[in-house]
Amino acid sequence: MLSIIRKGWFQAMLVAGVVALAVYVVLQTNAEPRSKAAVGDTAPSFQLNQLAGGQLALSDYEGKGVVLNFWASWCNPCVNELPLLNEAYKLAGIDMIAINVGEDEETVKKFVDRYELAFPIAMDREQDVKRQYRVAGLPLTVVIDEQGKLIKRHEGELTDMSDIFALTRGISNEK
Repeated sequence: MLSIIRKGWFQAMLVAGVVALAVYVVLQTNAEPRSKAAVGDTAPSFQLNQLAGGQLALSDYEGKGVVLNFWASWCNPCVNELPLLNEAYKLAGIDMIAINVGEDEETVKKFVDRYELAFPIAMDREQDVKRQYRVAGLPLTVVIDEQGKLIKRHEGELTDMSDIFALTRGISNEK
């Protein structure tokens, strides 16, 4: 009797697993396709609130190259990288937008003030832009050329100024 119950339980679990897999496959097949945000693609457009007030849109940089850096204050590699990006922004005149992912304004303001960040800070509170650019981990730095094409994508911390200049080489340096 016990073996019959075990056999029935096993069969029920097997059927449930197959049904769950089938539902998953159907949902993934019908899911809305994600924006690629891959090198060579047109950069997904966005409009976000700025920490300093007002709106900031990628279209504001039409005809110019721009660097996007996705970051958060809790991310140690971001904390190490942002001061270097800030110096590159000041020295090379590269247009740059630091996109904070998911944090509140007060936390971001304290961080920006502490490190005296000079570039525009955009607030991606709902993480919509993070999803558009398929950000899996922080920091992520992407370079967009004058035609609006994503030309470079660097996942992880930039640790040296020469790495930053190499990454941004080839885009317009006019702010």
